[in-house]
Amino acid sequence: MKTLPWILVVLLTVIFVLFQQNHILRAERDRQTGNIEALMGEVKRYKMKDSLNVASMSSLNLTVKELKKYRAEDAKLIKELKLRPKDVEYITKVEIKTKDSLVYKIDTVGCFHYHDKWLRVDACMADSSMTIESRDSIAQIVHAIYKHRFLWWRWGVKGFRQEVVNFNPKSEIEYSEIVKISK
Repeated sequence: MKTLPWILVVLLTVIFVLFQQNHILRAERDRQTGNIEALMGEVKRYKMKDSLNVASMSSLNLTVKELKKYRAEDAKLIKELKLRPKDVEYITKVEIKTKDSLVYKIDTVGCFHYHDKWLRVDACMADSSMTIESRDSIAQIVHAIYKHRFLWWRWGVKGFRQEVVNFNPKSEIEYSEIVKISK
């Protein structure tokens, strides 16, 4: 009869540990499902205010161990910056392509100068020199995607999404990604 309380304590402990393990495994499953959706999903592109290019994409959620295994270049960059991988929250990459065309008739002087808010071109045919300076300005907004919504309440973060706005109307967002590092 004295062993019954001990068996009950052990049984309750085992049940508690199994529930904890179940919770951890479900969270890992949800993380990996989100990663599959992020990798298989496409970048959504749209224009804001008729000229600003916007790209929207889901975030990839990696652990520090997965970062070192699958993203060696990013891990190396973090190390070169003398940061600890566990202190890094997000890694984002954005690739922008600027395209513009100029039509200019060369006169007898042989020099050409063009300047606007985003581009500056100076060229002289006499000394065969050309200087091109292109400016770009982007904004990155990372926001949570919630699992559940009811009226104005939101709970349970499903993942994160990144919105990249390019303010240069001559540029296009070619590539963008966001990786969330979890401990």
